[in-house]
This record gives sequence, C-alpha cells and structure tokens, in this order.
Amino acid sequence: MGKPAAKAFTVEMLNSPEVVRNPFPYYDELRAAAPLYGYRDYPPGTVPGVDLPEPSWVVLSHADVSRVAFDHDTFSSRDGLQEQSTAPTLMLVNHDRPEHTRLRKIASKAFSPAAIQSLGPAVRELARDTMETFFDQAAPGGAVDVMADYCALLPARVIALVMGVPQERDRDIRRWATAFMLSADLSAEERQACNLEVSEFYTTHVREQMAARARGEASPGDLLNAFIETEVDGERLTEEEIIRFCVTATVAGAETTSFLLGNMFAVLADEPGVWEALQEDRSRFNAVYEETLRYHGPPQRLFRVATRDVEIGHARIKRGDWVACFFGAANYDPDVFPDPYAFKMDRPNGNRQMSFGHGIHRCLGAPLARLEAEMTVLELLDRYAAVRRAAPIRWQGVSLLNHGPEHNSLQFVPKAR
Repeated sequence: MGKPAAKAFTVEMLNSPEVVRNPFPYYDELRAAAPLYGYRDYPPGTVPGVDLPEPSWVVLSHADVSRVAFDHDTFSSRDGLQEQSTAPTLMLVNHDRPEHTRLRKIASKAFSPAAIQSLGPAVRELARDTMETFFDQAAPGGAVDVMADYCALLPARVIALVMGVPQERDRDIRRWATAFMLSADLSAEERQACNLEVSEFYTTHVREQMAARARGEASPGDLLNAFIETEVDGERLTEEEIIRFCVTATVAGAETTSFLLGNMFAVLADEPGVWEALQEDRSRFNAVYEETLRYHGPPQRLFRVATRDVEIGHARIKRGDWVACFFGAANYDPDVFPDPYAFKMDRPNGNRQMSFGHGIHRCLGAPLARLEAEMTVLELLDRYAAVRRAAPIRWQGVSLLNHGPEHNSLQFVPKAR
C-alpha cells in the first residue's frame, strides 16, 4: 500500500500546540493562498469556554498586514467580543478615531522618549537586583530557567515601579497579565477571577493615589502620575480612563515583555556571533534588538473588523468581517526579508519588522520594552563572560497572541575576577 497523502494544512489548524510553538513554517504554507477565511481565536481579555470567537480572514504577507494595520478607517480596532467579556476593555488597542486621537495625545506625553529614558537607571538597578536574586543563587555553572524567574519578574517589577505599586506585588502582576493575555492554560473561572482582581486592584489603587495627591501628598509611580496629571488641549483622562490605562499597561507590558526578554536570551545563547559582537561593540545592540523582534517577535496576531466591503487580493471581505493580522508572518515574508530563517545582525531593513504594530496603533509601550531589553543586555555584558544553553528550549504552545519560551534554561559564566 502507498503512503497516505499528508493532510493539507488549513487556517483551522493554526491553534494547535505544535503550530503555536513554531508557527513560521506553517505561515509559509498558507501565505501564497491568503487571505483565507475560517480562523477562530481569542482576543486578549476574553475567556475561552465563555466567550465565542468570530471566524476571521487571515492575512499573512507583509504587504497585506501593513495595509490592514495602517488603514484604520477601513479596519476598525473596536473589539466587540472583548468589550462584552468580563475583562476591562483595553485602552488605545481597542479604540478608533476620533477617541483614539484624544487618548493617544495624552498617553504619548506620559510615554515620551524623555520620560522613558529617565527610567534607565532605575530599570538597570531592577535588572541587577533580579539577576542577583536568581542567577547568582544558582550553583557555579548551574542551569537557570530564565523564564521562571528573571523574564517573568523583571517586567512585572518595572510595571510596579512606574505604577507606584509595591514591589512585593510582582507575582500578582505577572499572574494577572498571563491570564489576560491567554498565555497560561487556565480554567475559565481562574481567568475570570484574575480579570476581576486586576480591575478591582487598580480601581482602588488609582483612587488612593488621586486622593493622596488631592491632599498634597507625594505619590509614587511616574507613569501613573503622568496619566493623572497630563493635560492636552484642555483635556485630561477621566478616572475610569486612568484605571483602564493602568490595566492595559500592566497586562501588555508584563506579559509581552516577558516573552521578548526570553527571546532575547535565546538569541544571545543560540545565534552564533551575537554575544561576541555585543562584547566587542555594545552599539550593535539596536541591530540585534530589531532582528530579534523580526526573528522572535512576541506579538503574532491581532484582530481588526472591516467597516465596509473591501477586496484584498482575491478575497472579498464584507463589512463586519473579522480580519486577523499576523505580524509574525509578515516578519518572515521572504519578499521583504530574504532568507528569513537566518538571524542577521546586518539585515539592512530590519526596522521594517512589525512586531509592535504599524500605523496609529503602533505599541505606545514599545520604548519601555526596549529599555528593559537594553538594560538586561548591558547588565549581562558587565557580569558574564558567556551565556550558554543548558537544556533545549521549550516554546509555549498555548496561544498565538505571543511567541516565546515556556522554559529557557541557560548557564551564565562569570567573568574572571
């Protein structure tokens, strides 16, 4: 008997764990035929087992993803499924103009380049303390699973710093973010409890901070203070908007950045020449960072909803249809990035990667994520002679919202004293 024909890969299979762990070859199988209809998956903040996802069109090429992400008039970011869920609605991510314009003007001042750069020394200190807590406690040459400690906790500690939250809440922040961003295999009840908990926490925290400021007392948290204080064209954020901005920054900043750091560690340990290049010239960090975002960018896909009938290639997309933008697939489009499966520090167009989005919805927190990655790498270069793999990496297989390791065990070789 002959060997049975392999089953054709379809968009309905994109959610399988083996695809989530390494989606890029599967994007290749579908890219030429896309847009394709029938993909179902969950937006951030929704609850599998309670909410019911809509079928969507899948766009995978760099050109198509760019078009959908940039044309915010034709493809709305309003997410009715997430708005109807038990979780708080995300700010900016789920807003359209003109409301998006008002909110982003105010939030952009809070996330100004100067404001983010001013956090550098404090983030570097948190990076140093977190490494000392976990890496230095391991036996000399022993394995450290960076995902279980450093990558899980540094972003949570940075969020606590900028929000004026006690550092001992770092694991709560991590837990809330993981539940909201669907990266952990939780029950519907566990996920709903986390979503309620993060909302209630920030409702109380913001009100306490605002009351303290009204009394003339100092309040910690540079980003939270900026949300409270910033005024643009005579407008400020409402209390409810401040609370939801805090939730948005927490669930996105703590989770996506965790995977970004885990992916950066993987590059340092696994990609030939990267560690040595950074040792010789730290100014090459930007090139390494951009290529890491292309090669191992955490965000894989977000949804849009068509506001009118529109054609993309052969697909006739109807008003109200959902469209899944696969930023991770765009980053591997060989028409834009030749030899996409090679990590190239000298890739001339690396800054065309789309891991933090495109157009008016480009991630506002991207500079803070970059700062955490940069401070991590600088601290590693100061402390260690080498970063080596201790065990095979295991990629998470729960959700295509983010691509990154579940376990990433490494050895850190101290510099000779």
